[in-house]
Amino acid sequence: MNDRQFEEILKLAGGKENIRQVTREEQATVLVLEDNSKVDMSVPIATDLEVTVRITGAECRLTIRDEFSYYHLLLGDIGARESMHNHPKREEKLLNRKSFLVLPFISDVFRPIMPAILGAAVFKIVLAIITLISAYGFSEPSSFLQSQTFMILKSIGESAFYLLPVLAAISTARQLKSNIYVAAAISGLMFYPQMSYLLSGQEEVHFMGVPMVSQAAFFSATLWMIITISAASYVERAVERFSPKMLQGILAPALTLGILVPLVLLVLGPLGSWIDKRMPAAVDSLLTDAPVLAVMLLGATFALMLFAGLHYWLVPLMLNELMTNGFSVIIPAMFVAFTAQAGAALAAGLRSRQPEFRKLAFWATGTALLGIPEPAIYAVNMRRRASFYAALIGGAIGGLYFGIVSVKSFALSDSAGLLQIPAFMEDGTLNVIHACVGLVVAFVVSGALTYWLTGRSTNNKHV
Repeated sequence: MNDRQFEEILKLAGGKENIRQVTREEQATVLVLEDNSKVDMSVPIATDLEVTVRITGAECRLTIRDEFSYYHLLLGDIGARESMHNHPKREEKLLNRKSFLVLPFISDVFRPIMPAILGAAVFKIVLAIITLISAYGFSEPSSFLQSQTFMILKSIGESAFYLLPVLAAISTARQLKSNIYVAAAISGLMFYPQMSYLLSGQEEVHFMGVPMVSQAAFFSATLWMIITISAASYVERAVERFSPKMLQGILAPALTLGILVPLVLLVLGPLGSWIDKRMPAAVDSLLTDAPVLAVMLLGATFALMLFAGLHYWLVPLMLNELMTNGFSVIIPAMFVAFTAQAGAALAAGLRSRQPEFRKLAFWATGTALLGIPEPAIYAVNMRRRASFYAALIGGAIGGLYFGIVSVKSFALSDSAGLLQIPAFMEDGTLNVIHACVGLVVAFVVSGALTYWLTGRSTNNKHV
């Protein structure tokens, strides 16, 4: 989308002043107008906008196809969503129609930060290719890989992912029209040196007598960060509504930092401790007693575990597998989950009619195949439930195949992508062939399901 298209939307609506309310429906942005006579019907003909004009009595509604919320966000930024506050009766009527969709909201949170994530992903992939060439193309490791220059370049590629909780918190606050600086302060708590030291595992940590799990990354996982900032936005609005003018802008941040953040820690601390005690044992037991089922479930749910920060508990299990058995079956499950996300993202891009979304989907497909699934999961597949669920199903089917034929990985790398295929090579077996077949199965199943389900949804809800 470009500035000209946005100007055409305002012209179609009869100007910003004629927009009473902007609401979000699935794959569309709806504008409710004040004066029907100001609508310029020539605009949809002159541009590639897909618009339906519906007039019911005195109410005029413009439904604009907007799969990726571009128009909705821009109209909100110019204050169009607040323009209906002078019409309390109409406001109540409109609010009753609104629904909150969790997955599209999460996708909207990640959309603005995708340029940074994709840029860092491409940089990491280039470094991974250099590492692969150096590892398999020379008899001895290149001195460049052990140099400080390479370490700094690797840090540059990792920085956006390391700060992803902060970026997500800022974007969540922006979506909810709350204070982005308070959000950044909350998200930066786990990066504070003293907190990092306390949660490093060197000693047991208690907060107000409540045990805290020694896993700082769990507290800063994107799921908990989005939930925390969403709660903070409601606290901020409620406090600001009743605060005296002298305390407005001060009392709300103070209460948010002093009350809400400790409450979140009191909830996540015991939750993390409970997970720490039970999840590794449960996964290890399942791998021993029902390995096929275990790999299938991990292939299906790994994207969800990544979102909630639960995948950190799998790393010690992977290392233990490699040291004890010489191979891991958890790494292939992670690999197949990422490949399924790539297949769903590709199909979502092929089904989309918006050039910006198609471009993002195709880039996200490439990064997911090369071991960086965040753009595919958060910015593409979460946009539509069909593609997100299809990716989980594709991961389950691919994981089932991996479990049946006992696919193994013999090395742990920074990411699970096509560049790590050599880690599946084993003399005298078809392990690497089975790995490739399982990845193709996951990719095709998730892609085909996404393409079919999104097409069916479009036909049933055609605007």
